[in-house]
Amino acid sequence: MNNFDSDTIQFVIAHTLQILGENSTAAVKLLELTASLQAQHYATKPQSGLGLYRIEPSAHLEIWDGYLAFKPDLASTVRGLASQKAFLQNPHLELATNLGYSSAIAWAIYQRSELTLPDAEDQQALTACWTRYFADSAKPASQKPVAGAHTSPQQRQHG
Repeated sequence: MNNFDSDTIQFVIAHTLQILGENSTAAVKLLELTASLQAQHYATKPQSGLGLYRIEPSAHLEIWDGYLAFKPDLASTVRGLASQKAFLQNPHLELATNLGYSSAIAWAIYQRSELTLPDAEDQQALTACWTRYFADSAKPASQKPVAGAHTSPQQRQHG
């Protein structure tokens, strides 16, 4: 998994998810798998995407403008993981230099689709989640399948 120590990556991912209120082993495994699959997916395109999760700047903006902007408490928590000054100067650089922040953005890519996590040991189902919700993270949201798209916001909150 890239040049990072996998134990350190797992620790940072788990810590970040805990800050975000997600304390499941499945979420940790999904983000670990995401990093690995993104590295394989972009192996022939080394200039694509930023950081461990290879998130494109367009996907980063889309998460802020199309998802976090409507979840102010979550947005505040995610922003709190970013550097104070550097984020304001170059927010996309945080994806490459701040593993906690990039993990939060990666998790938001999944959460915006109202993902239901599979079992932590179900590698095939975790890979299917990556394929469906993350593999083309630079693709505009209007071209991605969104779970719950045929329900009202109230039904999604209470359903």
